[in-house]
Amino acid sequence: MSYSRISKVLGKFSGTSGDKDFESSSLDSDQLIKSVDAEVKRVSRLFQFILKYKQQFQPSGVEFSGLRQYLVTDDASRIDWKHSAAGPDLYVKQYEEEKNMDTFILLDASQTMRFGTAEKTKSEYASVVASSIAYASVDAGLDVGIAIYGGDKRIMNPNGGNEQYRKILNEVTKESNYGGTFNLEDSLNDVIAKIKDDTVVFVVSDFLDVEGDWKSTVKVASEKFRHVMGVMVRDLRDYRLPEDGNFRLQSPDGEKEITVNTNRVSDEFNEEVEQQEKKLEEMLKGAGAGFLKIDTRDDFSGKFATYFDEEGDTW
Repeated sequence: MSYSRISKVLGKFSGTSGDKDFESSSLDSDQLIKSVDAEVKRVSRLFQFILKYKQQFQPSGVEFSGLRQYLVTDDASRIDWKHSAAGPDLYVKQYEEEKNMDTFILLDASQTMRFGTAEKTKSEYASVVASSIAYASVDAGLDVGIAIYGGDKRIMNPNGGNEQYRKILNEVTKESNYGGTFNLEDSLNDVIAKIKDDTVVFVVSDFLDVEGDWKSTVKVASEKFRHVMGVMVRDLRDYRLPEDGNFRLQSPDGEKEITVNTNRVSDEFNEEVEQQEKKLEEMLKGAGAGFLKIDTRDDFSGKFATYFDEEGDTW
């Protein structure tokens, strides 16, 4: 039994009813944006993620190029008090090196990402991850852009400042951007054609049913960009079945449905997933990309911080 067939579950996993819409609560659009923004700020206040990110990507700078508004995680020694004294806001010095490198996020918004059995679906969780990367990029003085591939294609070229972060936040919480399939080859080709060389690219996806001959394209992207990193977002039930009897399972497109006694197949399923995840990691690393697996129950800020500690030299 192929684990890729089990992406939407109609049953009782961890007390849920399986597939949830992106806006599964009663929140309206504005409330959802505020909710995700609050979660991003909560993660950022942990400092682990954002400080490690800044250590990794924010160069010391050699040539002054301008000012930007002070953020709470900035080094206070960089405040330009002369210009800040003229108004209510604080400003920090920005250097040319900081502006040369961009960050770009490629977000999988396909149907398999709408699945979830934890507090958040994969799409909800990934929206916080993508928004946190955007927020950390802006905070580090970098321009950031995003491409969302799902129900439709939405590409935002890199730009800086809090306004860009807000634009990205609005897009990752927009219901119409979710659904359909994810062709990693085509999406990477879009990014390769549109984004400058000195860019760090994050691919945020569950890597389930990913279409296209993407391994060779990842290699091309790794050769062009400063770094490419695959961030694999998984729900617990993507890689581990409960031993709780019969469950009705449905494919993401709703065209196939099977009933499975998980007591009989869980060991086989779990082993196959482990092998396929290992193969995926080897393919990405073999193509020159980084790899990080995060579970929707994880504190991803800590995962990123550990990754930068262990793999930072390769960037």
